[in-house]
Amino acid sequence: MVEQVRGVRGTDPAAGHRSGDRDGTPERGLRRALRRRMDLDAAIADRRRAAARELRTIVGDLTRGTSGRPPADSGELLRLVVEMAGELAMRAHEGDRECAESMRAIARWLVSTDLPEVEAIASRSTETGAGNAAEGPAGPPASVTASGLLACVRGHSADPDEIIAVGDLRRLAGGFSKEMLAATVEHARGSQEIVIRKVAPGRTAGTLGGEYATLRFAWEHGVPVPQPLWLDETALGTPAFATTMVAGRPLGDVWGPTERIGRPAVRAAATSLARLHSLDVAVPPRTPLPPMLTPGQILAAIDERRSVIDAAAGEVTAPFVPLFALVCAWLRAGVPRGVGRPVLVHGDYGLHNLLFDGDRLSAVLDWERAHLGHAAEDLTYMQPSIEAVGLWEDFLDAYRGAGGPALDAERLSYYPVWHDLWRGVSSYRIRARYLAAPERITDAMAGLLMAPRFLLNAARIAFAL
Repeated sequence: MVEQVRGVRGTDPAAGHRSGDRDGTPERGLRRALRRRMDLDAAIADRRRAAARELRTIVGDLTRGTSGRPPADSGELLRLVVEMAGELAMRAHEGDRECAESMRAIARWLVSTDLPEVEAIASRSTETGAGNAAEGPAGPPASVTASGLLACVRGHSADPDEIIAVGDLRRLAGGFSKEMLAATVEHARGSQEIVIRKVAPGRTAGTLGGEYATLRFAWEHGVPVPQPLWLDETALGTPAFATTMVAGRPLGDVWGPTERIGRPAVRAAATSLARLHSLDVAVPPRTPLPPMLTPGQILAAIDERRSVIDAAAGEVTAPFVPLFALVCAWLRAGVPRGVGRPVLVHGDYGLHNLLFDGDRLSAVLDWERAHLGHAAEDLTYMQPSIEAVGLWEDFLDAYRGAGGPALDAERLSYYPVWHDLWRGVSSYRIRARYLAAPERITDAMAGLLMAPRFLLNAARIAFAL
């Protein structure tokens, strides 16, 4: 992986995004942040070698009394660390202070070698708008024509002859695996603004049907979401579904608030979440992701994330991978016991996916991580953004008042690490894709800038760094 970074060091990660060059902002700042991150990543192996003696001391303390001495090579040391991570985490979780301190020391060492300057670069890149990298670019539609969409809309209409035309087709900001398009449908009685959520060409389509089913379930039960109109598997080239357009705008990005958010809006978000968590799921909808209710199901979700890391990296000593392994081991050792009350979890309930029309919450978007799970998942996902404006107690008060289930202290301390691990792994996969084919600015931003930031957050919480 280090060699791949070196292989693209000369590439301009922000090529084609130069409109701000004349005054030096914001694209030039973004390019500087991306290049700095690439240079730092390319030197990870050198920093590890320079600091190998410290890691060898830590590992040596752990292996006292066993045959043989720890290897001197940093790569071999890290392989040993990854092999030991599961047992270390379990013993630490059971109260072994020496193991807990050793894991903290190893995590601190890996942060120093693999993740230097993360916060400084994050601050620089956030000023350029990279905080919304996960939302993808707006612009011309990538793979849908007006005529193709017109045929599709007519195919889903009870009276196709009433559909006159499709116009103003445009691409919206959206995720990496989905395209988001908007269009105006002209019909005999007027017009309607619609939004198309579509699997991007070359991406897998496994979750879209479950996302649509969950969206319909939420809409039918009074959760504020865009009205689902239709799902089509083939007409637009890849699976897609349509919803109504909803007025409003997000008040934040994946890192927190980007605009002023007052008490009424915070309470509206809490009330909506309580309504979602109060739905009867005895007969649940088909969801895009599997349940995370039992310890076994949670372990399976962790293992899925670990398999993504391994596939993206190809080597346990690749940049970031040993620290990902430590975090995964921490999560496996600390899986909450019992089942608890199942709720429909949104999975990505943050300010970037909530539309506000004034102080009114007009829509909850992006249900691709929905599943049956525990209320603490959504609460802990939202918590940092609301704490940033000092209104977390107001949020909880409104949540409880609207019928939200009782809080679970064990899960409230567990899921913040899970969220950052999940997002860090997804960004790491994008990083690998960018290093293999450095073509898309959104891949560069998510992979190079967001992956280390999410991983650092997860490690800090898990190991109290």
